[in-house]
Amino acid sequence: MIPYIHVPDLPVAGPVTLHPFGLLVATGVVLGTWITTRRAAQRGLDTDQLNSFITWMLIFGFVGGHVFDAIFYHPEKIKADPLYLIKIWESLSSFGGFLGAGIGIFLWKYFETDRAIVNLGLFTLFSFKRRKTPAPIMPLADLIISVFPVAWIFGRGGCAVVHDHKGAVAPAGHWLAVGYPVREADFIHNAKGITGEVVWNWGPLQFVKGLAPHFDLGLLEWFFTVLLSVFLIISWRRKLPTGTYLSVVTLAYAPIRFLMDFFRLPDDGHTGDLRFGALTFAQYACIALFLYGLYAAWNAKRLADAGDDPLDFYKLAPKKPKKKAKRKSAEAATA
Repeated sequence: MIPYIHVPDLPVAGPVTLHPFGLLVATGVVLGTWITTRRAAQRGLDTDQLNSFITWMLIFGFVGGHVFDAIFYHPEKIKADPLYLIKIWESLSSFGGFLGAGIGIFLWKYFETDRAIVNLGLFTLFSFKRRKTPAPIMPLADLIISVFPVAWIFGRGGCAVVHDHKGAVAPAGHWLAVGYPVREADFIHNAKGITGEVVWNWGPLQFVKGLAPHFDLGLLEWFFTVLLSVFLIISWRRKLPTGTYLSVVTLAYAPIRFLMDFFRLPDDGHTGDLRFGALTFAQYACIALFLYGLYAAWNAKRLADAGDDPLDFYKLAPKKPKKKAKRKSAEAATA
């Protein structure tokens, strides 16, 4: 079995600490944005437009990640405290983030920032205006999704190290099972006090050979994401029709996530996931995502057959070479 790995918070100064989940997610966002911007620059695209697109996507993605998580996974918390709905630091869900990001880029299609209203140094509030012509979102979304799984490695890595997606009981000794501590709550506070567990340390990391085998769904999705990322990175040097990455990633991820959600623990009032009928919120979202993937594949083929590349909309005009100043020869000066 895979050992249960506990990564403690990293103290910075005084009461300030870095949580492993937040640190890994932030790393994924920064790395993914940098790689995407670099790929766009290599292709001669307007990186200002791309960065604006990414900003809207991230802001709405993080807000939606919490709001939809609260609505579909923790409605009892909203009932107990309605303000929980706006406490975006409390919890996140992946499909909530995807849905929020989709809303953000849909709004970006029709609106753009106009002028700064309030400048607070590190943070600026802008007014918005409607675009004269809606901006195409598919080409930029395709560019981002070609890099997204690389960034997602860090996001799902965060889930794996905090073990927030504990799955169903696994067969004893299964090679994909994680040996969870029998008394997980006690382990978090005092790892060496658990009876029947083998604990060893490697620097700040704690490894527990637990006696309760479970599938760790965050870790399983991390394995899948690494394999998908390798496949995509190999393809980056090829010129693929715009829309290809949207279809490949969605058609690959949706069925895998749909099946893995059957291994999620049922809701018992404290842990597990709510079911709506027989399926989780994410499984219904997977069905919609798979259907979109089929449409994206059809649309990419249609555009390729027509010879149209919607990515051309964001290509910058080639810079004109500077004219060299003509030197007047001595003969011409005296002529």
